[in-house]
Amino acid sequence: MREWQQTRLLEYVMPHAVYYQTIWAVRDLERMETRLKELNRERQRQKNSTSMVSEPVHVYNRYRKHSSVDSQAMETAILKERIDSIHKAMKEIPPRYRGTVINNIVQKSAVDIFEDSEWKVWKQRFLYAVAKNLSIM
Repeated sequence: MREWQQTRLLEYVMPHAVYYQTIWAVRDLERMETRLKELNRERQRQKNSTSMVSEPVHVYNRYRKHSSVDSQAMETAILKERIDSIHKAMKEIPPRYRGTVINNIVQKSAVDIFEDSEWKVWKQRFLYAVAKNLSIM
């Protein structure tokens, strides 16, 4: 199913590249949340396994360890920011449309539970808010 941007409300129309980046960011939400949980578990494991007594470590190994910790911290920060951006935008949608909008984007499912097409306007507003929150619009 091809994605079509709503053009009824011109203030929410995005360049196609931004629209599709936003769609894929929302579709990637579940993976990002899973990865963030993994990183948090790993950080907790590292914190719990830190020993007060340690053997001497070569400078190279010390650098690698910190580099790994730094990259995990950076990945955690980026994931958290992206996830929070999507959740913040979701709060702007009336609760009755949230599930429909997300299912339509992620599952690419047709929507037939609403007689009106008001959910499409909320989908467009949601995607626009996600793009703004992600600083790509």
